[in-house]
Amino acid sequence: MKAAGIKRLAEADLGKVRGVGQLYLRMRQLSKINGPDVSRTLLDDVMYRSETLPPLGKEYWWFLFFGRSGGKPVQLMLLIFKKYGKRMLFDGKPMSIKDLGSGKFRAVTAGWVYDGKKMRDLGDTNAVVKTTKKRIISEISGGRLEISGAYPDYRIRLGKTLDLRTRKGRLIEDKDAYGIMVPPFGMGWVDAYPEVAGKVLGKIFRGTAHLQKVFGVSIFGPFHWGRVIFEDDSVATFFSLKTGKGELKNFCWYMIFYDKKRNEIIRFKRPSIRVSKTGDGRLWTVDSKDKDKTMRLVLRSYAKREFRMKGGGSQVYVEYAVLPQDLRLKTVDRTITLKDLGKGVGTLEDAYW
Repeated sequence: MKAAGIKRLAEADLGKVRGVGQLYLRMRQLSKINGPDVSRTLLDDVMYRSETLPPLGKEYWWFLFFGRSGGKPVQLMLLIFKKYGKRMLFDGKPMSIKDLGSGKFRAVTAGWVYDGKKMRDLGDTNAVVKTTKKRIISEISGGRLEISGAYPDYRIRLGKTLDLRTRKGRLIEDKDAYGIMVPPFGMGWVDAYPEVAGKVLGKIFRGTAHLQKVFGVSIFGPFHWGRVIFEDDSVATFFSLKTGKGELKNFCWYMIFYDKKRNEIIRFKRPSIRVSKTGDGRLWTVDSKDKDKTMRLVLRSYAKREFRMKGGGSQVYVEYAVLPQDLRLKTVDRTITLKDLGKGVGTLEDAYW
């Protein structure tokens, strides 16, 4: 090999080392926040950045939109996913993963829309993604996907399927950033929870968005995650790891209730969480308790979409659009029920190996 070629390879390797180092620095930076006090500049920097991934590295954009219309609300999700390595299977389809330089890479894009009557799969695409300072451009099944703007004013467009604009949310916390470091493993992520309006499948859509960017170095793992928004803008959300597909008891967890009426955040301290479901997965019960609080949340699924990933580990993500059927939160001095909050809408995610 000629000297010039060797030099180019050495420079490329050095660039990757620096890129991975910056990834760990960003995870550490986010771990010092671990809450809502993230600046708009940092949130957007993470949101629009494409990371250099080491072995076991993963990065994804996960955008969820909840309609607030009552009945069985419109709900939709968009996904951009990449990982370390050159290949993977996504829903049984071979996908190539490749860094193309200058903020471009080949990855997986996917999505779905529940239109109020039925689930519409937007398909899985092995797409080229281009990121710039304030824009992400890609495609899903031939439709141009474009994400642009700055917190809290984003615009998300996908072909003729949707055209949405966001604005500052009404929730108690409308953005956050978190990081977890257990070297060499770690994860970092940012969330935005703006209000959203526009058109979906040619019809007016209004609701709340959950825009999330995640990056890090970790194996796949089974977990439950859920988020429900109620009519009065209160929110219940939880996350828990589990040891296997059918395991009911969970560990490494959080359970948080945002009481909009009192502008109060009720955080469970090291809670025990138990998640159970009926055989067909249409009814889910989430029981949580800590030293001085208990909560039961019952959710009914009205739509479902499953993603299966293989390559560098295997993972199944099953996403359920849900409606709360019951909620009872007891603290030392009061009880909150679903009647106090009004109707709601949300998503529950069941992930396993």
